[in-house]
Formats: sequence, structure tokens, C-alpha cells
Amino acid sequence: MTAQVYPTDYRLLLQDGIARRQADVLDALSRRLPDGFRVYHGLHWSRLEHGLTVTGQLQFLVLAPHGLVILMSMKTGLIRQDASGLSKSQGSHTVHVFTELCEQRDLLTAKFHRQHHLDLPVEFCFYCPDHLLKSELGLAGLEDRVVDATARDDLPEFLVSLAQLHAHNTHAVDVEQVHRFLTNALNLVPEVGAWSATSEEYVTRLSQGLEQWVARLQFEPFRLRVKGTAGSGKSQLALRELQKASQQKLRSLYVCYNRPLASHVARQMRIDQGLGVSVFNFHALCDRVLKDAGIQVDYKQPGAFDRLVEETLAQPESKRWMFDVIVVDEGQDFDEGWLRVLQGMSHARTRWVWLEDFAQNLYAKPQVQLQGWVDLTLNVNYRNPLRIVKALDDFRALFALANKADYDVDAACPLEGLPVECFAYDDESSLLTQTAKAVTQCLKQGFAREQVVVLSLRGFEKSSVLHQTEIGPHSLSHFTGQYDAQGNQTFTKGSVLAESVYRFKGQSAQAVVVCELDFEEWSEKEYRKLFVAMTRAKLYLILVCKHGTAIKLAGASNLALHDA
Repeated sequence: MTAQVYPTDYRLLLQDGIARRQADVLDALSRRLPDGFRVYHGLHWSRLEHGLTVTGQLQFLVLAPHGLVILMSMKTGLIRQDASGLSKSQGSHTVHVFTELCEQRDLLTAKFHRQHHLDLPVEFCFYCPDHLLKSELGLAGLEDRVVDATARDDLPEFLVSLAQLHAHNTHAVDVEQVHRFLTNALNLVPEVGAWSATSEEYVTRLSQGLEQWVARLQFEPFRLRVKGTAGSGKSQLALRELQKASQQKLRSLYVCYNRPLASHVARQMRIDQGLGVSVFNFHALCDRVLKDAGIQVDYKQPGAFDRLVEETLAQPESKRWMFDVIVVDEGQDFDEGWLRVLQGMSHARTRWVWLEDFAQNLYAKPQVQLQGWVDLTLNVNYRNPLRIVKALDDFRALFALANKADYDVDAACPLEGLPVECFAYDDESSLLTQTAKAVTQCLKQGFAREQVVVLSLRGFEKSSVLHQTEIGPHSLSHFTGQYDAQGNQTFTKGSVLAESVYRFKGQSAQAVVVCELDFEEWSEKEYRKLFVAMTRAKLYLILVCKHGTAIKLAGASNLALHDA
């Protein structure tokens, strides 16, 4: 066993410039620190507490098995050493290493004490792999906290020794309590969209993101509508609301439109051991309420889904279906009548968070009217690399959009990402061939099969790809359109997930192949589907298009075009 690193996908996040050296350090710590150590890396921080800026000043925290926290600052290149200590110029200002570390230590210990009324044992060290200490000048007795170029290969062993030296200060520490505190303080939250074998994947989010804004809002009754673009953190906010409700022993309800998204959130709540949390897509929620009332819905009858709302509203209020917190995800897909069902499950002090995105309104539904609610609008996208956001922006000129500004997105992801590519096909046969080549290209880039998702812009019934069990050498796992005896969706057995864009909303993957792009009408509806599909990709995106569509898209954004 080795040390656990958070986020687990740091190699994908740390791809550019100096960040690669940080990834090398994380690799070394992961391999050489003993089992029980945990390492936390924060690439995108901007603050730990509002009002106290710490942007880019601290890269690593190490939690020892007995509960000691070690703050580690790493600075490469030229370090200045004089009577005032160690310092490094960063742009127009100078950072004093030990002053910075002491401030960070004080922030963490003060925040932990406020939350838990306990003392947090914290030590610190400075790692400067390119600098050689000249003497003890300016170190004020802290030379034993510095790992310089002479000992840069011994960093893991140094951290173990430091942890052992101060183990006597940690006798009253609950290590799991400290772990939960650190993942919260460092703004590490589960990434709901990462479809991979590892369910404990974490990503680092900017502190000024959606979750932090909502945490600072105070009004009664709390009824908040969040209009957030793709990648702004809506699903992460939903998870955090459910986690907080569970910790406070409140009853919470998460309800969305898509069944796959509800299944994924439910799976995450089981991992987090969230108590008092109910997770449904809207129609499944109504079905469960009616079953509790002894009513079995016959879905073979015409209009069965339409009658669900009326029959659910006809049921008397029940404590079983009364919640302290209600989170609505994919609100742009909800009907006005659905809100009335949910209002019947709330009381006067219920905390409401309604999440929606106009650009992802694939069913062209009118916006649900939420009278008296507070609106929060966020067009910042943290998920998608710059190249993907740029391609989306370039494509807007090709479509007949009523108002192009409705699709404005501010790119906040620091990664440029891999180049967006376009594979062209002429007929159904070459569609399958080119889609298979696109998946192979993802594997050549180093992605594992479980990190790749194939998305069809067509629905399940009209898709050619979603009715294949394999394409080229790749077996596909996709919804069969059937359900088992317990009502669960059944999937084909395959190594690469294939889904329709409709079913994959709210999720994401490291590499995404968007296929069956054939625009006869370059309408707003088609752009919305393309918007949803492209914003599922966290790092790498390939578009598989009919030849005419491929030429227009590739030309609009200068994409590499691979003919059949």
C-alpha cells in the first residue's frame, strides 16, 4: 500500500509548465510515503477564508496516520536568502517563505478550533529543489524545516521523520475528523461527472466558485435559484448541500430530470454514507409516492407519465415525504406542475436550491416561475479546458441563435487542454469506423477505456452507435432500453460507455467522443445539444461528423480534420 493523494486525478490536472514538477512530487510522495499517509494538493486555490488571500501560495498538505498535519510549500527556480530570511519574487511582489507558512498554519488551526473546539497539530516545511542553502543566514533556527537541492530526493523520508518527531503532540486527534476538515478547507469535493472505476475522485475548485458564494448567502426563507452554465459547479453544490444536511441530521431530497444522473448521485451518497438523503429523478419520485399510497402505475397505458403529476398531487400530505432541504437539479427540464408536487413536500423553513442552465434546455420547456426567489447567475466554467470553450464560442456563428449572448461562457479552467479534433464520415458504415478510430485515438493519448465516453447527438431510438455492442475493437456498454425485475436499467457488457447526450447531462468524463453530428438545420436546438455534448469533456474532445458538418465545424475553429 502507498499514500493516498487527493485529488486522485492530479496527473490529468497538472499538465502544463511548472505544474508538471508538482505532479512529479506527488508521484514520489504517493509511492514512497508509508501506508496511512494522505497528501492533499490544491492547484486552484484562491483563499481559505474570505478576506485572507492565499492565491497560489501553498501546494501541499500531508496528514500523518496519527493526525499531524504538515504544511509544505514548494518553490522552484531562484530563491533569495538574506538576513530577512528566504523569499521569492512572484510578479510584482515578494513572498517571504516562513511568514507565508506561519500565516497558513494560523489560518488552519484557527478554523479547526472554531469548528471543533480542539487544537489541530500542525508543522511546516519548505521544499526548494533548485536552491542550495548557503548558510543559516536568516533562517532563525528553522533550517531543519528546509529541504534544499542537496536533499531533494529524500523529501518523503524527511516528512516521515518530521511526523515521527512530533507524534507526541497528536494523542487526542481524530484522524478521520481531520481528513474531513481538510477536504472541506481545501475545497475538495466529489466530481459527480467523472465516470470511472474510482468513485472517490476529487477535483480542486476555486474558492470563489458557486459553492462558496452560496455558503455566504443568508436570507429567510432560503429559496435560491442558480442559473449556472455547464461546468460552473452546480452538481458539486448539490452534493455539498446534501452532505451538509446529512451532517446536521436534516431530511433532504435531491430530484432531477435524468435517471442516470439520479443513479450517479445516489451512488455518491452511499459512498459518503449520507443519512436522511433521498435521491430520485422526478418521475421515479412520483412513482414511489404513489406506491406508498398503494397505487400501482400502469406505464403501458397512454399518457401514464402525464397523469403522474395529477395523481401525486391528489395524495394527502405525509411526514414520510416532508423534507428540510430540497435540491432541484436540471431545473430547466421541469414543468410548472412539477414544482407544485415538490412544494407539497416542503414546510415553511425548508431550504430550497434550484439549479438550471438555459443552454442545456434540450426540450425547449418554458422557464418555471419561482416568485419571490433569489436568483444567482454564474457564467464561469471551471470544468472545460480553454480549447473546448473556444471551439464552442467559434461555433456560435454557424447557428441561428436568437441571442448569442445567452451562451456566453467565461473560461476559468487553467488548462489549455488537448486540441479538439474532427473525424468525418460519409455513411452509416464509415460512421462506425470513424467513431472506433476516435476511441482508439483517445487510448493513444493515454486515457484508459473507463475514462472515455462515446456520446451520440441522437436519442437512443434513432442512434446507430447506441445499438452496437462493439465498434471496431472496442466493446460498448450502453442502455438496452430494457429494465430488470427491480426496475433497474440494464446495460450491455462493454469496456467503453456509450450514451445519448440526453441521458448524459450532468455528468462528464476525461475524454469524450461526440458522434452522429449531422446538422441539416443549424438551429438553436441543435446548438444546445452540441453545447451539452462538448461541455461533458474534462480534457479531450473528438467530434465525429457527417462530412458537410465536419467541414463547417473544422473551418469555424481551425480543427484538425480526419477524413474517412
